[in-house]
Amino acid sequence: MINILVLGASGLVGRAVINEMSKNPEFQVYGTYFRNRAALNQQRSFYLDIENPMNINSILDNIKPEIIVSCLRGDFKNQLSLHIKAAKYLKKNGGRLYLCSTTNVFDNDMSRPHYEDDMMNSCSDYGKYKIECEKRITEILQDNACILRLPQIWGKDSPRMNQLCNISKNNETATVYPNLFCNTNTDITIAKQLSYIIKHNMKGVFHLAAEDVINHKDFCSRLIKGLGYNIRTQESFEEEGYFALLSNRNNELPVQLRFTNESVINYLTKSIK
Repeated sequence: MINILVLGASGLVGRAVINEMSKNPEFQVYGTYFRNRAALNQQRSFYLDIENPMNINSILDNIKPEIIVSCLRGDFKNQLSLHIKAAKYLKKNGGRLYLCSTTNVFDNDMSRPHYEDDMMNSCSDYGKYKIECEKRITEILQDNACILRLPQIWGKDSPRMNQLCNISKNNETATVYPNLFCNTNTDITIAKQLSYIIKHNMKGVFHLAAEDVINHKDFCSRLIKGLGYNIRTQESFEEEGYFALLSNRNNELPVQLRFTNESVINYLTKSIK
């Protein structure tokens, strides 16, 4: 039995990872939460306060995880400190860490989509934090650190879907960006991709995103139409360029785990109807 600890198990991606990993009889899955308890029994759900540096130590000593999946949110400095502690623990015990990172590590260069081997370049605090986090845990764990860079994430009960629902109910206006190109993924697909990566002990950096890029206005318009919502949109030209990840490792994943932005729209609209 392999002990897996999911940091941030009550968030959108964390919940999906918990549900997917729990299907595998080889995995004993544990999770941490801060406000809302993770969807696990009480014995496998642990309160984590990232402002308390000793909190993570007691959790690691209790669970003794061989694999840690991080979907954490919160103060960047505290997150970085926690990830370093987790990486050092895993190095000592021969474990692996899977870090959920972000498109924002490239947000200072929006001239094109970015691949796994592109040099990271960020102008945002969030992107800079993720770059530092990627670098530190990779320095500590080497091949036992796996980086999962994620694009815009949607789900049946995601904040983005709930926002669209509220806009529709309140007869508000949604902002779209006709000069911005992006791509997406869903919480469920990310969890399935991660499960495959762990099961096959795949290493390095992965861009877990749709195989194509779509215009932000087009994506939103198709999604709104597919949901049957009557939402007015207003165009903003403040964002332009590419906020997108593409992968040169797609052929390493099975066909059923490869997808397009259109398939994301189809999944989201069918899940609501």
